[in-house]
Parts: sequence; C-alpha cells; structure tokens
Amino acid sequence: MKKHCKYLYLIGFISLISCQVFASPTADIDEHHDNVMDAVAQGLIQPFSALQHKVQQQLLARIIRVELDKDDDEWIYELKLIDGNNNIIKVEYEARTLKMIEIKGRHLESVLKVPK
Repeated sequence: MKKHCKYLYLIGFISLISCQVFASPTADIDEHHDNVMDAVAQGLIQPFSALQHKVQQQLLARIIRVELDKDDDEWIYELKLIDGNNNIIKVEYEARTLKMIEIKGRHLESVLKVPK
C-alpha cells in the first residue's frame, strides 16, 4: 500500500509542476500581445500586414516565421523566409519604419528584387 501512495504522490507532484510550467507561457504571450497592440496603436510598430507588403516589394521569398523582439527600446521584426529554391533567408526589419536592417542567407542575388 505504501508503494502505491508514493506513486500517487509522485504523479500528483508531476501534475502540479506540469500545470505551472504549461500555464506560464500563456500569460507571457497574452502580456506580450497586449504590449504589441499598444505599440501598434502608438505608432511604435507597423502592423504585420504592412511588413508582409514590404517583404513582397523587396524579396522573392515567402515568410515562414516571424518574431517581434524589443532590443534597447527598439522593436525589431526578425523573419525567416524561404525562396523558390528552398534556401532559408533571415531578415531583420525595424518595426517602426520597416527599414531592412540585416539580411543573411545563400544566393541572395536571386532573392533581392531590383527597385525600378
């Protein structure tokens, strides 16, 4: 009987820990989402639709991942894209102005659109 009680305590403890671990990210995501929405309303961040339009104007690649980070009080969009040849490209944009800050990847000459 004592052996079963130990397992029940262990299962209960693991359940309690897993609930706390899995509950925390949701709160962080909601808080981050509220911060982002406030920043968009204040004009500190361009909306994602504007970023998509900018990427379509400048690059021949498809967005597969987006992160929005705040570094030194400046919001930065960090993108991962894939081109027609399955090359991965990483691009950073200033979130306020949508100015391209950095681009990395292979065969960038086939990804960058030449301005007309």
